[in-house]
Amino acid sequence: MVRTVVAAQGLRRWALVLGLVAVLAAVPVTIAVWPAPAAGVEPATLRARIAASGAQAYHGYAQSTGLLGLPALPNLAQVTALASGTTEMRTWYAAKDRWRVDVLGEGTERDLYQTPQAQFVWDFGDNQLTRIEGDQPVRLPRAADLTPPELARRILTTAAGDRVEELGGKRVAGVEAAGLRLIPASADTTVDHVDVWADPGNGLPLQTEITAKGGSRPVFVTRFLEIHFGAPDDAVLIPPAPRPGIGYTTTTAPDILGAINRRRPVALPAALAGLPRRDAIAGLSAAGVYGTGLSSVVVAALPGRFGGPAYQQIETYGQKIEGVDAAVIATGLLSVLAVRAGNRTYLVAGLVGTPLMQRLAVGLAEAPG
Repeated sequence: MVRTVVAAQGLRRWALVLGLVAVLAAVPVTIAVWPAPAAGVEPATLRARIAASGAQAYHGYAQSTGLLGLPALPNLAQVTALASGTTEMRTWYAAKDRWRVDVLGEGTERDLYQTPQAQFVWDFGDNQLTRIEGDQPVRLPRAADLTPPELARRILTTAAGDRVEELGGKRVAGVEAAGLRLIPASADTTVDHVDVWADPGNGLPLQTEITAKGGSRPVFVTRFLEIHFGAPDDAVLIPPAPRPGIGYTTTTAPDILGAINRRRPVALPAALAGLPRRDAIAGLSAAGVYGTGLSSVVVAALPGRFGGPAYQQIETYGQKIEGVDAAVIATGLLSVLAVRAGNRTYLVAGLVGTPLMQRLAVGLAEAPG
């Protein structure tokens, strides 16, 4: 009987210890999901601080997740993967001309360094270092564009005329962040709203979410899982030095659109479907931006060698457009259109719906040249 009482008391003590361990283990999770108090920053003020946050140094670990389901398009597989999967990034940022973003994968790593002199790409898997010299006025999207600060600032700049409203605070990477919601004014965009949470003091965006019209949850999210304010160590921002055993090349702004433009320049029309072409990039005619705000679209003219496989892929996975040789993939947020005209294929991408893409298809099919 005594042994039974002692055993029961021991079990109670162990139960107490295990219960305490469970509570302590749950503390980080509780802290992460506990609602943060509203930071009390007016949306217009927070928007201005976000716009000025390019001067804020930081380093951290970020993750972006896209649910758009785009197929891998020829020569664009890395781009479509950014919109349709999860990208893990470690980032260091000292200034606009001094930063680094590492994209991490299973057994792979691809690092992008920005220095005042040039950009450098270090591909761990291929053991290859590439120095990129010169400006890139038009280029394909990359993982560095999807860090929370970069994406939020780009969206808010693009949608400069759209209204913002206050959003409840959220704890992001241990920071009690202030929130705002961007409401697009255009009826052509597929974006219902964009939510941004930023540090209330320095304005650095910590999490950005994009929700499509008719959706109940975001279809694209980028957020910091870990963030440290302050300048990173200078040594982290220095790319690897060329040495025996490492491949090394130097190239001038290796952008697919620029290469196509140099080989076979194409003059895009001044307007499409009532949307004016609003970019003015000297020497680059193969790509253009049409429209304003979040209803803007990017148009690229590709010769047959590049455009043919892309058209076939979009036609396979997408929807044919009547009356023209065109097909569109609509994900609910991002739409990708391919139009075939003679020996040329036009690719169009934007956060717009199928009706606008149909009008653009007709306009491109009828474009001169």
